[in-house]
Amino acid sequence: MKDLLNKYDAVALFSGGLDSILAMRVIMDQGLKVLGLHFVSPFFGKPDSIPKWKELYGVDVRAVDISEDMLRLIKNGPKNGFGSCLNPCTDCHTLMATKAREIMEAINAKFIISGEVLWQRPMSQRPDAMNIVHRDSHAKGILLRPLSALKLEPTEVEKSGLVDRSKLLGIYGRGRMDQLQLAKAYGFTEIPGSGGGCILTERKSSTRIWVLFNEFEHPNREDFLLTQAGRFFHHDGYILAINKTSANAELLESCQKASDIVLELADDMGPLAVGRSEKPWDAFMIAEAASLMASYANKAIRNLPAGTAVRVSVKHEGAEHFISVVPKRETLFKEASWENMQQCLKEINKRMTEARLADKKAKFYTWISRKEYKKQ
Repeated sequence: MKDLLNKYDAVALFSGGLDSILAMRVIMDQGLKVLGLHFVSPFFGKPDSIPKWKELYGVDVRAVDISEDMLRLIKNGPKNGFGSCLNPCTDCHTLMATKAREIMEAINAKFIISGEVLWQRPMSQRPDAMNIVHRDSHAKGILLRPLSALKLEPTEVEKSGLVDRSKLLGIYGRGRMDQLQLAKAYGFTEIPGSGGGCILTERKSSTRIWVLFNEFEHPNREDFLLTQAGRFFHHDGYILAINKTSANAELLESCQKASDIVLELADDMGPLAVGRSEKPWDAFMIAEAASLMASYANKAIRNLPAGTAVRVSVKHEGAEHFISVVPKRETLFKEASWENMQQCLKEINKRMTEARLADKKAKFYTWISRKEYKKQ
């Protein structure tokens, strides 16, 4: 951080979406220097795009890894609950604002910028949710939302004159016409989407991610890559990912660990499978995984008589051996269930709501007790 000291007036939450770009540029137009903070986790972030963003939009951006914080947030349950999927949007925004405030203080910047637009997203961009982010990140008065500023109360940086409020905007709602017109005025040749592409908002991805949190005691960033690899199965602490496309196969090859089992047909072309677990693989579980993998080798087994065994290569801990299995879909492994995850999230959200209400009740009675004490 020493190389950033005293170089910037503000830091910005920068997703790479259009709103975050415009929010930075609106403040930069006032002659202020802004550092974009691109937060990265297993669920969002595209740090490889930073050079492209700098060139296309004239912004200065640094990547900030918050993987461990995000894993704790989801595993422990977000204080303000999950959204329609596994997305802890309000708590995630609070986490980013908190990290941004810490970086702001470390480099002697003066305020934080966010590209949020009032009422654009039902989970995290409601007035009450935005106020929660202010409060819980301890950024009230220094967290500025330039695109919706004229619809919100002035911040301290506007009141002080550091930022000219008359040059800020009053965009609100789910439409994007105002943003697109502003992008056109800036002369952007490439218009990005409105968000950062968080896979926690997607049904299929979040269901698989939820499985990892349940099957593994300590899931890490590399484990979540398996959820993006075509077909995904689990059973009692074992995970099996099988590719559908060549891109899936490349992903599986890139994220293999020495403790994984890697399965392929020994005598013909077929899919690649990677099995992962925090406990040892025994011969029975390897055979179950191999049978399931082989069942997706359509070209290789299409003309084989039912019940015919095929040879499978099993690589594990740097060694390779071969087993014969009958291809079958009916194994112990099963796909992730959206219905099961939904039910679990409802219970978690209910518990979190009860905890918040209990906390408010306790604070109220504490306030009453202090008030009565002062009367005495």
